Amino acid sequence: MTAAQLPPVAPEVTATLVEDLSPRLRKRLDAAVTKLAARPTHRDGETVTVAVDDDTELRLHAPGGVVATVDAITCGCLLAPACLHRAAAACAAPAADPPSEPVPDAAAEP
Repeated sequence: MTAAQLPPVAPEVTATLVEDLSPRLRKRLDAAVTKLAARPTHRDGETVTVAVDDDTELRLHAPGGVVATVDAITCGCLLAPACLHRAAAACAAPAADPPSEPVPDAAAEP
């Protein structure tokens, strides 16, 4: 798996998932990102599935091409939703560009 195979994840989603990890799991995050990068992925429309192991799948749902909410990353492991896999996937994925500021309409000003 490469970061290019994962959909972009909004930075606030990654930050929330990492912050929600226990200190013990946070210490293991770098190793989990590396391990997850070696696992096979499958894309089906707006969802990318990562085979964490033979029995567990991790899903990143990216409507519009970006994982925009914490709930859009799900894992089937016994520790989910407080598992390390969700945070590792968010960290392994490319960061989504922040939404652009709307340009004020000059004609709308009095």
